[in-house]
This record gives sequence, structure tokens and C-alpha cells, in this order.
Amino acid sequence: MDQITEVLDWVIFIGRFHPLIVHLPIGIILVGISMYILAKKKKFSQLKGAVPFLMGAGAVSAILSCVFGYMLSFQGGYDAEALNSHQWMGVALAVFAVLAFVFMVWEKTKRIVVLQSGLMVFLLVGLGYTGHMGGNLTHGASYLTQYSPDPLRKLVGLPPKPEKRPPVTVLDSADIFLDVVSPMLSDYCVSCHNPGKSKGDLVLSSYDRIIKGGENGQGVVIGDLKESELYRRVSLPEHHDDFMPPDGKKPLSGEQIKLLELWIMNGAPEKGQMGDFQIEGDYLSAANKVLGLEGHGGNSLARKVEPADSLVVASLNAKGYVIRTISEGSYLLDVSFVAQKNLENVSIEQLLPLKDQIVYLNLNNRNLGDKDLEVIGQFENMVRLNIHSNPITDEGLSFLAKLENLEVLNLYGTQIGDNGLERLELLQKLNRIYLWNTQVTLEKVENLKAKYPDLEINIGEEAS
Repeated sequence: MDQITEVLDWVIFIGRFHPLIVHLPIGIILVGISMYILAKKKKFSQLKGAVPFLMGAGAVSAILSCVFGYMLSFQGGYDAEALNSHQWMGVALAVFAVLAFVFMVWEKTKRIVVLQSGLMVFLLVGLGYTGHMGGNLTHGASYLTQYSPDPLRKLVGLPPKPEKRPPVTVLDSADIFLDVVSPMLSDYCVSCHNPGKSKGDLVLSSYDRIIKGGENGQGVVIGDLKESELYRRVSLPEHHDDFMPPDGKKPLSGEQIKLLELWIMNGAPEKGQMGDFQIEGDYLSAANKVLGLEGHGGNSLARKVEPADSLVVASLNAKGYVIRTISEGSYLLDVSFVAQKNLENVSIEQLLPLKDQIVYLNLNNRNLGDKDLEVIGQFENMVRLNIHSNPITDEGLSFLAKLENLEVLNLYGTQIGDNGLERLELLQKLNRIYLWNTQVTLEKVENLKAKYPDLEINIGEEAS
């Protein structure tokens, strides 16, 4: 068995020269066809003598390419039907290259000249088609068509290009799979793991196949990094035999691996905005870097502020507030309130000394009234505000209109209605709002969606 394995290794080793050898017949035969056509003109007639040699060299290199390609096929990981078509088209091309050489040195008759011309046309078309099929095997079936313009796609019967994801300018609105995980796998992994070339029976071009994995194990096991074969492979030391991608291909950066980890540990959802997850520390820094939001003028989380007064922070912590910086090296704060007693000793005014630092604030189910929103309206750097399950009304929402950096607002279980929403229309950065179990009507929601198509409005199943 070891001897057979060693022989097979040698076969695959030699076969891996196929991508190098295959360019010889392409170049040689194309030059031969060009000279054959040019030699028809009197002033280039001297080129005629070189055509038989070129066709002969092209035929020999085409045969070698077929042999090397056959050896490479033992490596496996290719779609059987696509591989079979490519192989037989390559063999046909080699056969016709041999025939072209034979007819070039044959005694010239009118019939032979017609056959020569026909063979040249077939070789020209065959080179393009065979090369296209080889490209599909190597890079995936959509490699050539992925960036083709719609008029050309329509001409060849392809559907229009899918709409591009809008550029991410606000971290909270980025989709963790569509904007982060899928693009990184497409850039670094899909060339070897696609429906036409599934090394290790692993396909990474769709969500379902990413989760499924391949012959070495499940691609993603929710909440378990060690059992997630995809994560294990990309996070190994680069010198490890199982590390992916293999030598010669650019690996994922440390920040990209951190975001893959974040995705898996948060349930590996098929879609879900970054604002839905608790992102802090290294994860936040990684997200900003990967999405190109570091120092971005539209990124409110890149704002520079003075550090909060440590005595104020300590006092608030003692009263039941949880206060954390959103990332290492940042003075911006994520504040929530978790105490279940002594609520009468806690007031929103106590947060005012931190109004410049607070960007995330979670005060759900704290019996907040409209006057409390007047205080919160002074937190001008606020990015995400969760005040669900509080008895606030439309009147109070007018105070939030000053929060120009607000991106996410959770109003679930409040008393706000259609009039209150109109007071929030001045918030240019607001991209997501939660409104289920409120008095907002579906008609108002539909009007807002039509007016602001980029605004995500979550109304749940209880909206009226």
C-alpha cells in the first residue's frame, strides 16, 4: 500500500506541472494560426514555411499537456462532469493539432487547403473553450462571468449580475456574514473550494456548504472553535501541514480570523448586523480594520474623547451601572444598568459627567419617562441606544432628535406612535430601529421604508 501511495504521489507531483505545460500549446498554436492567416497575403508569404514547424511543436506540447493533466486529475477535488469535459476537449484539441501538422506537410491539393483552414478555425475555437473549462476547474464556474457586464451576460443567456452590497460606512449596519465572512472566504478560499473544484470535498461559496464542511469534518460547529474545521485550518501556525490556504497563497490576517471567531461564537448566522452582537476589545478593533473604518470620518466609534473621571465611574458602578470601554485604547464607553433594587437612588442625571464618552447605552425596563429622555438627548456621541420596555411617549422622542450620531434605537414595548417617528427623521445616521409592540402603524412603517430605503425597521409580529 505504501508503495502504491508513493507512486501516486509521484504521478500527482508530475501532474502539477500541467498549468505550466498547458500554456505551451496555447501560445505555439496561436502563433501558428496567426502566421497561417498572414501567409495568405503576398507580403507575408515568407511566414508560410514556419507554420508546419509550429503546428508540429503545438501538437507535441498539446499531447504532453494532456498527459500531465491526466496525472493531475488523480489529485481529486474536481467536479467529475467538468473534469471529464475538459479532459476530452483537451484530447480532441491534441488530435486536431496533430491533424493540422499532418495536413501542413501533405502534398497540397485544393481539398487539403480547405481542411487546413477548417482545422485552424476549430483549433482557435477549441483553445478558447478548453481554456475556459480549465479556468472553471481552477477558479470556479463563475470566474469568467463574475464581472462580465449585463449586456454580455444577456447575450449568452446568463442572469443579470447580483446587486452589490452597499459599502459599509457604519459598523453597526454591516452584516456579519454578507459583509465580513463571505467576502473574506471568497477572496482567500473559494478559488480552491468551489462547486467545480472542491478540494477535500469542501465548498465555501455558499452558507450551507460552509457550515457542512468537507471530508475532514464539519466546517462550522456553532459556538465551538476547536470542532469548526474551517476555523481550525486558518488559525493554525503557517508551517503546519494542515494550515490553509497552502503555501504561495495569502493567508487571512489576524483581524479576519478574529472576526471569523466572533461569527462562530455568536451562532454563525446567515445574516445579522454587527450591532446585534456585543463587540468590544480586539473584536471591535478587528472589525474597524477589516471594514476599512479606522479613522473613517463616518465612523463614530473612531472619535477621540478625554478619559472619564475614575471617581465618577467607580460611584456609578457601586450603584448598579456596568461601565466598560468599547475597545482597548479607547475612552468611549458602553454603559448599562443591571441592579434590581434601590432604583429610587439611581437617576439618569448621574450619567451626565460621562455624556461625551457614552456611545452605547442600555437602560431597558427602568421606568424611564420623557424627562429622562431630555437628559439622554445631551449625549451627543451616542451611537446605540436601547430604551425598550419604558413608559416613554412621542413627546419624549423630540429630545432624541439632537443625537446626530445615533445609528441604532430600540423602542420595543414603549408608548410611542406615528407622530413620534416623525421627530426622528432628522437623524441622518439612524440605520436601524426596533418598533415592535408599540403604537406605530404599518402604514407609517411602509411610508418610512419608501422614504428611507436604507433604514431597517424591525416591527416583529406584534406591531399594529
